[in-house]
Amino acid sequence: MLKRVSQIFLFVGFLWGQVSVTASVDVNRISQIETVGFKIVATNADGTPNVDISPLLKNFKIVSGPAQQTNIQWVNGAMTSSRSLSWTLLAKKEGKLNIPGLNVNVGKQVYRTKPIGITVERGAGRAQMANLFIEAKPDKEQAYPGEQVTVTYRLFTRLNLSIEDIEYPKSVGFWNEDLRVAQTVRFRDTQINGVGYKVATLYKSAMFPTQTGDLVIAPMTAICNVEKPSKRRPSGVFDDPFFNSMFRETQRQFIQSDSLKITVMSYPKSPPADFTGAVGKFDVVSWVDTSVVKVNEAITFKVRLKGTGNLNQFNMNTINFPQNMEVFPPTSSFERDEFRDQLTGELSLEYILIPRIPGEFRLNPVTLTYFDPTIDQFVTARSPSESITVKPGDKSEIASTGINREDVAFIGEDIRYIRTQTSKWTPRGEQSIPIWVWGTYFIAAGLFIFPRMFSKVQSNRSSTAGIRRAKGALKVALQSLSTQDEDPFTHTAEVMYRYFQSKLFLASEHLDPMILETALMNKISNPLILETVAIAKICDAGRFGPEASEAKDTLQMQAGELLKQIDGELA
Repeated sequence: MLKRVSQIFLFVGFLWGQVSVTASVDVNRISQIETVGFKIVATNADGTPNVDISPLLKNFKIVSGPAQQTNIQWVNGAMTSSRSLSWTLLAKKEGKLNIPGLNVNVGKQVYRTKPIGITVERGAGRAQMANLFIEAKPDKEQAYPGEQVTVTYRLFTRLNLSIEDIEYPKSVGFWNEDLRVAQTVRFRDTQINGVGYKVATLYKSAMFPTQTGDLVIAPMTAICNVEKPSKRRPSGVFDDPFFNSMFRETQRQFIQSDSLKITVMSYPKSPPADFTGAVGKFDVVSWVDTSVVKVNEAITFKVRLKGTGNLNQFNMNTINFPQNMEVFPPTSSFERDEFRDQLTGELSLEYILIPRIPGEFRLNPVTLTYFDPTIDQFVTARSPSESITVKPGDKSEIASTGINREDVAFIGEDIRYIRTQTSKWTPRGEQSIPIWVWGTYFIAAGLFIFPRMFSKVQSNRSSTAGIRRAKGALKVALQSLSTQDEDPFTHTAEVMYRYFQSKLFLASEHLDPMILETALMNKISNPLILETVAIAKICDAGRFGPEASEAKDTLQMQAGELLKQIDGELA
């Protein structure tokens, strides 16, 4: 047994090379709107490399990554494996930037990559008539706290492209309300200084400042895949516009709008005491459903606030109701006008009032103090007052628990209902339960219990399916290995990977010797792990090259003996 393992180790050691770590980029010269691909490759590593990329963040922004990849190659009979991590980076500034050397941990060893120089050229801007850019345009550059600033983001292009991703602006010091988010980008033709462009509105937002000072609205960023013709010979039978459209490739470009500076001014004078932050232009109306009621009858008092401004960002002024009326918490609803750039809508409040004593009552006007930026003044909107006449009730006073006038009236009738007929009483111990009642109980119990028992059995079988497969994994594997196959290397590898997938509850169906070694770590002894990895690599060698032909006749038997020992330690 030891001799066989030694032969396997010598064979694998011949195949396995020395560990090396390299770093590379897909391009060394880019513009400021282009991305660069950065990759770290660990060759012949036993595990996935672990990299600290924090030194990159000084000069580059990570657009995506890391993406992991594992590759195994056979070249002239020698096996080479590699594990790679890749990122997509965007330069934060122009000039000659440096990707510093990074520490890469592979197992217990630490490797360091070499620095890589990147030249970042100034990206073509609006002044140079760039082929692709995002315009951020506010409707005003000065505002008061709570005043709406509408920002429109438009994409201008002279190229065919598709949008891969959009990152919408997130700014500190603003309350943001989406006015328009483009689900499908629709372009139209336009011109800038005589140059034709296609333009599409990507996003329109209502920004409400929440503090004073110079505030910055962050830029919008987008990743686009821009089409460009492939570099082909300028002559030949395929040199035709029809065929050129078939040979196009895309280039990934990262674009962003400019940041916007908004100056937020203080109010021209101190706000009144009842000012709760409303900015815009609003109207308030209120009314009752009836002005003449009886004691304990419900009154519906409705308030409607309609206007344009920072709706949903302030509270209504407190409404003082008469002391002898019970007031229930209001229900509210908000309806927004979706077809206007200025945030416009209607807020409705509905109160239920119940007078407890008769008399003449007056509901005070509902007021809202707001700041109107068009005239730079504070304005108070006021609804008319309402008079209510409460007459004595026909019934004694009741406690109300309903939410509308009709419910309260029904409660008053229900709690006064008294039976007038004589009730029939049966002496204790003489009553009997009919058999049809018992039958109904048994049928109901059966209908309730049996489906739950059946469902529980099915659920139990489903939850233990993996455990049952794990227990029978060795038996299935040995049966498969006892059958001779034309390609013993592929057959043995499939049986082994299927056994470990069932035994160790592995989710992935794409296993290789490295993943297998990681999965078996600390579960079985090291000699068995080494022998397992060695046989798996022999199977790969036999599938992709002639070097393992000597082990062809005894491979399935060796794998079966190995699985028996492993199953014994895993039990």
